[in-house]
Amino acid sequence: MEYTVSITGPTPLPARNITWFRMEVLGVDGETFQVNVTVRNVNGTYSSSVWHFNFTKGETQGWVIIPAKLGVGCTFYDAAKSGNVTIEGQEQKTVAGATRTITNASDSKRLIKEWDMDSGVYTYSLEKPKNFTVITSAVATNMWAPDVLEPNQTGLETQFAIAMLVAVLVLFSAIVVVRKRGLNLSSILKRRIRSLTIVLTILLLCGALFLIYVFQSKITMSFHEINLYMQTIWCALLILSMWFRAKGRYLLHGIFWTVVVTITLVNFAAVLLMTPPSNSSMEIFFTSPAYAAEFISHAILSFPALILGVWFIALWRPNSTAFVAKTKRIAPVTAILWVLSYIAGVLGYIALYTPYFG
Repeated sequence: MEYTVSITGPTPLPARNITWFRMEVLGVDGETFQVNVTVRNVNGTYSSSVWHFNFTKGETQGWVIIPAKLGVGCTFYDAAKSGNVTIEGQEQKTVAGATRTITNASDSKRLIKEWDMDSGVYTYSLEKPKNFTVITSAVATNMWAPDVLEPNQTGLETQFAIAMLVAVLVLFSAIVVVRKRGLNLSSILKRRIRSLTIVLTILLLCGALFLIYVFQSKITMSFHEINLYMQTIWCALLILSMWFRAKGRYLLHGIFWTVVVTITLVNFAAVLLMTPPSNSSMEIFFTSPAYAAEFISHAILSFPALILGVWFIALWRPNSTAFVAKTKRIAPVTAILWVLSYIAGVLGYIALYTPYFG
């Protein structure tokens, strides 16, 4: 099982330098078994150690692996607590690409710990040992197959390739028809450039998300790392858009602006659909002052930037001379808010997921 890890709080460097780790069962010897744990540090180096488990003696290594098939009300022995731990809840969740029966329990240090019921291996945890917070999520495993089985992924890839080929052929055919009828292709494209930009951006984003889904088991970066890289690209494109505006190249200015805002809106909508906000998910953002500051600063800066960005797209007319005057204030204010939001995100990432702020 592979996990992403985020650790926040004023902890020493050795306790804050893990961003990802993998557990691999080495072998079983009677009542005991060994697990090789490999971790990836912030600086990119890897290290590993062997953990020993024995359920009879209560050696669960902080509830990392517990006896399998335990439902609500069942217990397991924890030597560290010198007592039994009771399973408190059970629900169906999607973990590492498959729908699994997930159980959970908690205590004063572990705000919640979740396990795959069939295997007993933990899949998620929100823990607060001492004065810091640790959030761990399972992202990949070979213990079960994803709901879209590996053989079918080839079929999905083929379908995706066919769909893209059909889209290209339709576009090519449309261009041929327009030219045969003697229509001004440049004029048509300019009138429809805003709609075409939005549609093509969504199609390309869907294609990228599909590829990420297909190759998710090979991606070792955490969600937070991926998000940081992507937000850096979007912010750079928005700044490039403002450079085009300063040079009087308003068509490219509008295209790049529309691409950035469209991608951001689609990403935001996808996150809301896949992981709708709940009381438990919102509580995570307030488990430490750093989390709260990051969440609030993004809310204050990002939402106005998005609203103004959509307003800009609504006003954009490639052939309109009034467009520049109408967006004279909107464009720079939006760009400033966007950059400030990005800076807040970078500082939040450094504070939450790196040791540089102590």
